[in-house]
Amino acid sequence: MKKIFATVLSAAMLLMGTQAFAQLSVGAGYLNSQNITKVGDNDPRKVDMNGFYAGVSYNIPIVAGLGIAPGIYGSASFNGHEDKVAISAVEGARKATTTEVDLNVPVNLTYKFNLTRDLDLFVYGGPIFQYALSNKTNYKYTSNVNTIQGVLDDAVKNGLLPKQQDNFSGDDNPINRFNVYVGGGAGIEVSGIQVMIGYDYCVTNMVKTEDMSSHRSQIKVGVGYAF
Repeated sequence: MKKIFATVLSAAMLLMGTQAFAQLSVGAGYLNSQNITKVGDNDPRKVDMNGFYAGVSYNIPIVAGLGIAPGIYGSASFNGHEDKVAISAVEGARKATTTEVDLNVPVNLTYKFNLTRDLDLFVYGGPIFQYALSNKTNYKYTSNVNTIQGVLDDAVKNGLLPKQQDNFSGDDNPINRFNVYVGGGAGIEVSGIQVMIGYDYCVTNMVKTEDMSSHRSQIKVGVGYAF
């Protein structure tokens, strides 16, 4: 999968640099994703994440309104939850915040409908090749009782409670860094200003464990500018 990602990225960059009549677009926006993980016959577990993305694409015309648009963009997603933790016979609260940073390479087919001189409607769809740059969870331990807070702080200082966890570390790490999505969307362009909405779904299993499956769906809403 790593070689496939590198090949697709190289091909996308090559296409973006060889077409004189291509249209460069820059964009950014909000994304909301839902991970659904299922272990064996257990009920699936759902985790929502929110974040943002930003990047560039290069729409290369093929014929009429049809084109192909390779691109590259970065995305960051966040999830937070609270639970309880016990150490040295005392109990406190733990807040966990997970941050994932990804590099994405979409290769979309596009079609643009010219409505008026300055107004276009466009649709797009295709595969997205994703490489996860990092996935880390930070922990914060709190208590309303000063003595318990002191025990929690000492446990973190002495390494008895983790302050941060790298979810890609360790030989038994089950998370795949490389994944493939299929996605599509639509938008309008007014005098170069673009407003768009899209949906992506991860078709590869995001974990390596045989009796576990994890897939992600996400909605993106963004704005951009086409030069």
